Amino acid sequence: MLRKAGFRTVRVSVGPLGWRPEHLLFDRNVVLPVPPTAEQLAEILANEYVADVQPIESLAMTTYAALDLLPAAQRSDVWIGRAALLDKWRVAGVLRDLGLRSPDTLLLVGTSPIEAVAQLSLPIVLKRRVGSSGTSVNIFESLESLQKFVSKIEHSNDWFFERFIHGRSLACASCISEGGIDVTATYEILKRAHVRGPSSVVVFQNDKELAEYGKILFGALNVRGLACFDIIRDSNEIDWIHDVNVRVFGSISMCQLYGFDFRGAYIRFLLGRGRIETDRVRDPATKVFGFPDGRRDLLRSGSLGPTYVLTLKWIWQYWRLLGPRYFLFFTIERPVSFFFRNWGRFGMRPSRLTQQRNESRRLQPPSA
Repeated sequence: MLRKAGFRTVRVSVGPLGWRPEHLLFDRNVVLPVPPTAEQLAEILANEYVADVQPIESLAMTTYAALDLLPAAQRSDVWIGRAALLDKWRVAGVLRDLGLRSPDTLLLVGTSPIEAVAQLSLPIVLKRRVGSSGTSVNIFESLESLQKFVSKIEHSNDWFFERFIHGRSLACASCISEGGIDVTATYEILKRAHVRGPSSVVVFQNDKELAEYGKILFGALNVRGLACFDIIRDSNEIDWIHDVNVRVFGSISMCQLYGFDFRGAYIRFLLGRGRIETDRVRDPATKVFGFPDGRRDLLRSGSLGPTYVLTLKWIWQYWRLLGPRYFLFFTIERPVSFFFRNWGRFGMRPSRLTQQRNESRRLQPPSA
């Protein structure tokens, strides 16, 4: 959406070298074989004016350190305060200090699985302190499976236990400027693209209580930009905040199509000027399907004739919002991904870089 609005977009990624379909989405693409140092990243950005960054959590500290190395005239400072929210275990403590409910937590260091289960019961959650998109979030139904997983963890200081909360999955998304929160959307997540991954089907709600949590949280943390936090609402209608992310969130395009002008709010936040459209929220009972992960659910949502009409309308709405490059990316990405997933079946030997990447994945602790 930024690129379509005329902003220059730059992506620095770590992975196999060479052209990839997602390069269609950015003005400049830099691919590195290994994670960069702060100095290397600062050098890559030396000829850019950095208005804002959206780093994945695992590379966020390096990114912020790199930005500090750039001259002040070459960057903004809108990301100040975000680094303090990377550690999920510390954030849980901050939430409780603010009087907001968050599931009980215990650091893995100094806590055995037996002690954790005795205090937090089963099922139990084990998370990395820094992570994104549901990676390294594991739920265990038995003490034996938990003990087996913990025995393979090398750096126990990077992990913590969390009490598992049964309930509905809700979210509150906001865009915050110097003057406070400009736009807020609250919604229930009905389905995700994969377990604990980005939402693919949601229902928007005018939940004033969740919006109030956002005012308390973002006001106290003094952060700016795009932000989102996840909530579990248990059977007693009690809300538990279990994840806070100060970055772009996966459901932003759904929010925009539903009538919340996050695009206008974020552009005004970046430029210090601009217009935010008044919320044009429709029937709150309407399901909203994300692109492209919600396509199967959309096709199953009604009778054949009307469903295909709705699908065409859905495609047209996202086409207008995201532009043709986005659709071209998904058209090309699938056959390219299929080719690389089945590299060996075509009688080709994987490159040394691919071998190294596969070996590093093999050495990581398995997910539950």
